[in-house]
Amino acid sequence: MIQSGNYASLPSIFRGKQPTLEDFGSLLNLMPEAALLVDKKRSLILYANSELLKVSAFSLRDLIDRPLSDLFDNARLETAEQGAELSAVMLRRKRDPIKVRLQLTGVDAAGQWAVLQVDIPKKTSEFGSADQDADLPKLLELTRLVESSGLDHLMQEMLRVIEGILKTDLICVYQAVGSYPQLCKMVSSEAAGIFPDSIPSTDLIRLAATNIWTSGKRVQTELHRAGRMANLAQVISTRLGNENASFGLLVAGFTERQSRQQLDLLFEFVANYLSSNLQHFTLVDNLKKERDQSARKLSIRNDLQDNIKEGVLVLTPDLRIAEMNPAAELILGYAEAEVRSHLADNILITPEGLMPALEAASSGMKMPGLTKVSLLKRDGQLFPANIQIIPTFQANTVQAIQVVITDLSENEQIRARTQHLEQQAAIGEVTAVFAHEVRNPINNISTGLQLLATRINGEDRNQELIGRMQSDCIRLNDLMESVLSFSRPMDIRLQPVNLDLLLRRVIDRWRPRMTRLRVETYYQSVDQLPFVRGDSRSLEQVFTNLISNAVEVMRDTGGTLAIQVCISEQVTNPPQIEVTVTDNGPGIPDEIKSRLFEPFVSNRPRGTGLGLAITKQIVTAHRGSIYASSFPGGTVFHVLIPVDNGENL
Repeated sequence: MIQSGNYASLPSIFRGKQPTLEDFGSLLNLMPEAALLVDKKRSLILYANSELLKVSAFSLRDLIDRPLSDLFDNARLETAEQGAELSAVMLRRKRDPIKVRLQLTGVDAAGQWAVLQVDIPKKTSEFGSADQDADLPKLLELTRLVESSGLDHLMQEMLRVIEGILKTDLICVYQAVGSYPQLCKMVSSEAAGIFPDSIPSTDLIRLAATNIWTSGKRVQTELHRAGRMANLAQVISTRLGNENASFGLLVAGFTERQSRQQLDLLFEFVANYLSSNLQHFTLVDNLKKERDQSARKLSIRNDLQDNIKEGVLVLTPDLRIAEMNPAAELILGYAEAEVRSHLADNILITPEGLMPALEAASSGMKMPGLTKVSLLKRDGQLFPANIQIIPTFQANTVQAIQVVITDLSENEQIRARTQHLEQQAAIGEVTAVFAHEVRNPINNISTGLQLLATRINGEDRNQELIGRMQSDCIRLNDLMESVLSFSRPMDIRLQPVNLDLLLRRVIDRWRPRMTRLRVETYYQSVDQLPFVRGDSRSLEQVFTNLISNAVEVMRDTGGTLAIQVCISEQVTNPPQIEVTVTDNGPGIPDEIKSRLFEPFVSNRPRGTGLGLAITKQIVTAHRGSIYASSFPGGTVFHVLIPVDNGENL
């Protein structure tokens, strides 16, 4: 309230009392042009009429007690005389600035308060042509927002542009939620959250057409109630979507009344464009999701086909080959490029005939799997296979036929190998029983021969025959011992073993015999060799067998035996000690290389064929490995034993 001052120039209705701001407001609102009551000395705005609020888009609260410079740029009133006219630029809220003419009229003798009349060009006085011209670039910008990085970004950008078009920052979009009977606020540009976060779905029916609620009218919806509580002048809303399929609402609030006719048209245009964009984005987003899902399925299918061991051929409905996976190429012996577009009957050749089943599948019949079918490879070799024929449908029409081939050759080999091992195990059990039962008669025969030799003359010619028979008994007894050793369970007691010391001890034991047979020995071991975890007695047997074999093959010609011990560089997990035993004998014949460690395989006339089999059995029990490499003029045996790590095996 203005409390002091000289009001001599005011109308007579104010004489004898102090006028209030409401009194000045009533007078200013009677003026047809935009006008303000200002404090000239302090350059403050005291009041503004409704016409000025309409043009500036500010509310009365925004202007009262604000500096005049917040509304007018370069307006200097301190030195302006009574009736002076000034040029200025009016700053407007959410709108472009405009040039105006100001006329100053004093209302008190002291010259402190004045009425400032604002002369606005006719074409900018309404929400009309000038605003529409300014809106054109914004509308153009709106049309360029279709391709956006995401729905949230698209909506924020569209609201930013719509704010500029409608000249308000009270805009929000509501969207129907399928699982709830309500509309939820999807995106908003409100600073204070005037409109509710959700509204009943019935409001979508009440606000089906473009609806403008004006302050003072009856409240129909929650949106109108929120607008009244926030002292909004207008709330406008319109549906998103079409008449038969509405999915949301576009809502805007205004602090000052707008021109209804033009606002209706502009708001409907914005809402329709927003609906189209949302529907377009949703459609594109759904298509992208379907595309990505199809791409993932295709990628999984391709990876599966490329990595499974079964051969897969994809046929067209006319039974021509469209695709073939790598496994099918390997099984059949054809490259995919060679057979593409060829009839399947020319590639999938079977004595039983596969075409009837393929033709039935192409007509839509689901076929049972074909078991143990003989298929012909490219090189003419027949192999057993299981075949599954799967028609693929789309819209009840056969689009492709998948032929899955399972090669049974490896299974047949495994079955034969298993059967062979079972037979060998049975033979081993019989042999062990046989060796145990035969050993006693052999000992009896040997004892009888010894007794017979003592009772006849030493010069008797039968002594030579008795000696040969005793040698045969000794060899048979050794053979029976080897058979029993190979067949009985091993009793291995593991403990840390100094392999370097063990090997030196074995070599020293064999040195006299090797010297007699002219076999030179070389031994080399790394310093600070780690212990291995093993059974000393069993490991001695391993290296005794290997040294014995090497010396035996060089007994007629002499030669060199080299033993080297080191930490393996090829096998590091777990760390292993590698022992190589090398001789320069004749080498191992090619026909027995692959079966070298099998029982009863030997290239020596007097060999039992069990030494290397027992050796491999012992090394395997130590979780080690043994293999041989041979060449004309020499053989190298490699023995690898794990290093002792302090754990119990």
